[in-house]
Amino acid sequence: MDLQELISRGRFIFAGAPERLKLFGLVDGRKTAGEIAKLTRRHVTNVHRDLRQLNDVGLIQERTKNGVVQKKDGFTLYEKTPLARAVPLSYFTGLTKIPKSKMTARAPKVKGKRPAPLTLPSENEILDVCKKGEDQTLEFKSAGTDIRKITKEIAAMLNTRDGGVIFYGVEDDGTIQGSDVTRQKFDQPLQNSVKNSIAPAATVALRSVMVVGSEVLVIIVPPWNRKDVYQFDEKVLVRKGTNNFAAKPEESRKLHNGQYVI
Repeated sequence: MDLQELISRGRFIFAGAPERLKLFGLVDGRKTAGEIAKLTRRHVTNVHRDLRQLNDVGLIQERTKNGVVQKKDGFTLYEKTPLARAVPLSYFTGLTKIPKSKMTARAPKVKGKRPAPLTLPSENEILDVCKKGEDQTLEFKSAGTDIRKITKEIAAMLNTRDGGVIFYGVEDDGTIQGSDVTRQKFDQPLQNSVKNSIAPAATVALRSVMVVGSEVLVIIVPPWNRKDVYQFDEKVLVRKGTNNFAAKPEESRKLHNGQYVI
């Protein structure tokens, strides 16, 4: 099991269960279920149940010495697995305290007002995004993807209401592999490709976020400005769901009239 899988399992088992997360924080190989029950003011039976569940998903394990399971006062001692020890508890809390609007909400449909640009996601937000998968505004690109393919995605996002965010260094299934180049080395070829392939001129932001020890490059595409109709190699593209399509004649007319297609 890798680190990303461990975090996903942790988020699942701790979702809506702050008492269980607190229990996990107290597991250290020395405290018994009885001692943890007193500290958390919970019944020891419930503590036993949660310890078994944490053990089943690989977050904790029985403490052993020379192959013998260690016990204290009749209770089996548990310790965090080596991988789980390296994960801060904040990784398991998901987005419960992060405003939903940061990545998904749209600006109010006020006449003449553009949607707010999507903001740079945090490490925890990227973990959640990778678990949920791609959608209308979110796209994964594995390290080594041809720069023109990325530029094509940008062109399609530029013609949609909310723009989008492209994560370079993330596989299609959401596995975080990390970028194969630094942000500094990736920026120039990206900007050159955007300049040479997309008309009229467009501006995108490139940022870097460290996610579970790997650098993920984040390309932020602004919302459509309702004035320019962007073309990639003289073709008008529109992103629908997780795919890009050439705009149909009626869609192209809507865009030229300043109307959203999607």
